[in-house]
Amino acid sequence: MTNNILFINTGVIWGGVEGWNYKTAKALDKRGYNIFILAKSETPFSKKCKKANLQVNTIKEINSSSFFNLFRVNKLKKYLIKNKIDVMFFCQSSHFKFASLAGYLANVDRIIYRRALAKPINNHFYNRLALENFVTDFMAISKTTLNKSLEKLPENVVSKEKIKLIYNGVNSKKFVNPKIKNNIRKQYNIDQDDILIANIGRLGRQKAQQDLINAINELNKNYKKFKVLFVGTGDKAQEYKNLVKELNLEDKIIFTGFREDVPSILKQVDFVAHSAIYEGCPWIVLETMAAAKPIVAVDIPSVRELVIDGETGILSERNTTKFANTLLKMIQNKEKEKMGEYAQKIYKKNYTFNKMIDNIEKRILY
Repeated sequence: MTNNILFINTGVIWGGVEGWNYKTAKALDKRGYNIFILAKSETPFSKKCKKANLQVNTIKEINSSSFFNLFRVNKLKKYLIKNKIDVMFFCQSSHFKFASLAGYLANVDRIIYRRALAKPINNHFYNRLALENFVTDFMAISKTTLNKSLEKLPENVVSKEKIKLIYNGVNSKKFVNPKIKNNIRKQYNIDQDDILIANIGRLGRQKAQQDLINAINELNKNYKKFKVLFVGTGDKAQEYKNLVKELNLEDKIIFTGFREDVPSILKQVDFVAHSAIYEGCPWIVLETMAAAKPIVAVDIPSVRELVIDGETGILSERNTTKFANTLLKMIQNKEKEKMGEYAQKIYKKNYTFNKMIDNIEKRILY
């Protein structure tokens, strides 16, 4: 059994990767492991880890060229040896060559690259070198992530023994039967008989909310009794607000900004709409399942991996009219509640946070 576990993250914003590192580190700390954190100074991740009484040390930002800085590699090697690190986790693609080389030189037992990005790893010599010789475990968060990550690489670079497929996990206490913190209908003056839909996530290019907005515009021509909450912030926020204004949808779409009561919101909506271009293992899909709500989503591989079309949600082509028709189909579906209950049943079996931590322990740490 391993004892000393290090998480490396130099992200300056709070995102999915930071959230995973923080929650996983805390959970393993509670299970008796000695947890070490290397983070950039004064970041949200660093501050939250310190607040949770985890051992936090500072490291400068790591980028793709850090791998070639032998002074920095040696410094991390010394840190690993000094603290007798048995296991190290890193998630960012910019980190894996640098961190895995230092781990290899320090004779760290398990060097884990958690791959959350569903994009190909370039077939460069130094990527192959790190994956084949330094990384001991390649932890993919979905089959989609695994297949997409390796598609440009020769078959033998990442051996089957190294591959660990461990899906994300969502906290049951938060999302299964949460308390209602704010009455959303009352707060935003939404009629009780209006269908309430939510889109939850960063307002940015990857999430492609413009496709949902255009579908809502089409839906509005045939059906009127609905409202859509766009929950989140991002660099496309103003662009999407302008589009909503241009399409005269301000009475249909409500931008809530960032909210900390997402579990409470999910409990109050009828279903969730999702329009991302690509995902690794989308948190919001798992959270929707945990909350016993169905989902309407554009059909991409990672979503198809989680959603059973027609049973726990409905998938649509990325086409404005078809997406609008799919939204209408869910609105008119009298089995929405049963679909949500079935989704939650699957979540409880496969995608709880404790299940994820158990899998990490069984498949990597022991």
